[in-house]
This record gives sequence, structure tokens and C-alpha cells, in this order.
Amino acid sequence: MTAIVLNHRHADDTLRCVGALAQSDHPRLSIVVVDNDSGPDVVDRLVDGLEATTNLILSPENVGYAAGNNLGIRRALGLGADLVWLVNPDVVVTPETLPVLIDATRARPAAGIIGCQVLEGGSRPARVLFNGGFVDWERGGAAIHRDAGDVYDDDVDPGPVFDVDYVTGAAMMVRAGVFRSVGLLPEEYFLYFEETDFNLRAAGAGWEVVVAPSAVAWHFKRSTGKLPEPYYIYYYVRNRIVFGSRYSSVDPVDIVLDLDEFVYRWRGAVERNAPEWLPVYEELVETAIAHGLAGRTGRWGELEAVAGSARVA
Repeated sequence: MTAIVLNHRHADDTLRCVGALAQSDHPRLSIVVVDNDSGPDVVDRLVDGLEATTNLILSPENVGYAAGNNLGIRRALGLGADLVWLVNPDVVVTPETLPVLIDATRARPAAGIIGCQVLEGGSRPARVLFNGGFVDWERGGAAIHRDAGDVYDDDVDPGPVFDVDYVTGAAMMVRAGVFRSVGLLPEEYFLYFEETDFNLRAAGAGWEVVVAPSAVAWHFKRSTGKLPEPYYIYYYVRNRIVFGSRYSSVDPVDIVLDLDEFVYRWRGAVERNAPEWLPVYEELVETAIAHGLAGRTGRWGELEAVAGSARVA
């Protein structure tokens, strides 16, 4: 059993995440940390803060979510892991999270991907971010998070393991056999929708995709706040179009129209909190739509230059 944490720039988040993983009630958990070209200062923080037993892999460049995690997955499979647990660096698990997920793998032997209930980090009262993912094909592949925004009550039985369309990559357990069936995570997205694509391919190969709602993790999301990170806007919009065009029969132009609520919601946040950034925001959205309609994938090398004047809270 191996947990993989992909770090990019925020060593403190990763050290907190790894510290929580190390408290898991499981005697044979190994941990792999992959650094996605964060720079020497961040790597030094990782080297100083991680236990000697933690496997640290240094990527020479920022290769994105899927490719970075794939470096760790290859290491985990090479170590003989039967289960691989992908955990975002800004996620904190409880000591009971892992045992509950493992119990779910035993209860559902056909389940190849197992997720947990993800709560909004720091929310009081605690609120749900994710309790299973479903794809709305009538909207061209819109990803829907079950119970998002609901208040979480730990006195209420969350119920049994249940089937879903996809599990969020923030905390996703995968049987080694799934990787042998369908390959590693698809790297062409660079960021966002790669886990949705991967889950669909796993289901297509006959694996069940489930959530164990009794397993809980906290997600202290860095991609959004009062303002969205520029990379979040560009890659989410572009890859929503790419994903929907790839898997649904809906006209890509209609997928763009379905993104209006997302685009205008964040546009309003920019207008309220950083109106000077509005031209940059508009350029990011327009470019993302154009690239999505053109089927462009991979890393957009000009993103940092375009977003350089953005001030993100």
C-alpha cells in the first residue's frame, strides 16, 4: 500500500499532508513524494522535513498533475504496491481514513477506484466539497459533485459504499490492476479532468468506481479563494471542452455555453476583488475556449507570462 503526494511549490502543505498520512492506522503504508520542479529552496524544505523512509522523486520540470503522479505510480508499482492512494498536498486525512478505504476494497472486490468524502478545509460548520462524482452527459460531460455545499454532520451515518461515475483526484485510491488494465493517468490534460477521463476508462474496462462516505478527508484548496488562480481558469475551461468533445455527442459550442455560469461567477469575483485583473481574466477565458475548441492539450507555455500581472488572493 503506497500513498503518493505530488508537490509543487508549497512544501508546508505537503509536509502537513505527509504528517497526517503517517498517522494512518495502517502498519504497511509507504509514502512517495514527487516534487514537480519547485526549485531548490522548496526541495530543501522537503528534504529537511520528510522522514528518511519517505521516497522522494524530483521531476526536472513541471510536467502537470497526471505525469507527476505517474512518476510516483511507477515507483509504487515497482515497490510491489497492490493499492495506490493519490492524495493532493493540500489534503489532510484522519487516522481512520485509510482503514475505512481498505475495508471498502475488501467489501467491493470489483471496485478498482475508491474515493472518500471530501470536506472543505477550515469550514465551520464543516461543509462537503465532494461525496461522489457524476457526469451529466446532456450538458456535454459536466462534472457534478454530489452533496457539494451541504453541512457535514458526523453524528449522522453517511451510509454504505456506493457507485459513482468518478472519484476526485484529490484523494483517490486505485488498485494496481487498474493501471495494468487501462494504463496510467492520461497526461495530455496537464491539469483537471484527467482523473475523470481515467475513471471512465477504468469503468469501461469493467472496474467499479465507488465512494466510501465513512472515509473523510479535508481539502484546503489552493486553486480558489476570493479569486481563482490563473491556471485554474485556463485549464478548467479548456479541458472541460476537450473532455466533453471527446466523450459526449454534444456540440462543442454548446459545451462552451454550458460554461457560462462558471465563467461569469468567477468574473464577478474578479470585478469585486481585483478589477484591475479583469482584462487578464478575459484573455485567459478567451484563450482557453479557443484552445479547447481546437482540441489543444498539454501545457500552455505562455500561461505564466499572460497571467504575470494577476494578483491572486
